[in-house]
Amino acid sequence: MEWPKRNEEAFQRGKRVLQSLECDALSFSSDDLLHLTLEIFLEQEFPKKVNVSEEKLKKFILCVRSCMFDNPYHNWFHAFDVTQTVYCMSLTGETYKTLTDVEYFALIVSALCHDLEHPGVNNPFLVSSRSDLATLYNDRSVVVRSQSRLVFDCAFLRAVVLNNILATDMARHGEYTTKLKRLTDPNTPPDDRKMDKQFEMEIIIKCADTSNVWPSAVCGPLVFIQDVPGVEAV
Repeated sequence: MEWPKRNEEAFQRGKRVLQSLECDALSFSSDDLLHLTLEIFLEQEFPKKVNVSEEKLKKFILCVRSCMFDNPYHNWFHAFDVTQTVYCMSLTGETYKTLTDVEYFALIVSALCHDLEHPGVNNPFLVSSRSDLATLYNDRSVVVRSQSRLVFDCAFLRAVVLNNILATDMARHGEYTTKLKRLTDPNTPPDDRKMDKQFEMEIIIKCADTSNVWPSAVCGPLVFIQDVPGVEAV
């Protein structure tokens, strides 16, 4: 895989809104998003801060794109969309100030990798259809555990990345909303209202993952059971 030539017009247009919620992933090409993803890492000077070369970052970003299936929604555009939204939220809410360089790097990596090889269906479907993935992960958080494994194979910041990616499992939605309500309830004792850094990162990536639903994607082509790799029809 070769790093593509940059479309300067598209890059400058994206760079202007890269730190805002005005950035529309669908208005760029797949290659444009490679350059904008790299720019997120460069703007925060991660090559210097966490000792990873720009060349390695390029290879990593290319690898992530290659691991995104051509789903109507859970695809490379969604991966960028969530990454850019996490980046924007971390800056707007000044979360980056509370994190170490490694933790902040892990947060961005988590967002980029949270849907690697997403099969385009949810956990209940994989379990009820007796898919290979459900068998491998004992029917628990099947999709996100599979995605986490792929990141670990790249040796990226195991503990932080794992917790961040697992936070995107919608089966745990109630758990997070309950804890967040307690943290923000004025009747909760002050000592119990402190949000630790890990939970804050998990909330950010969870919000980013569910914040942008594209009608054109949701109403796109149907996915038939026989078209899903490793899934048995029931």
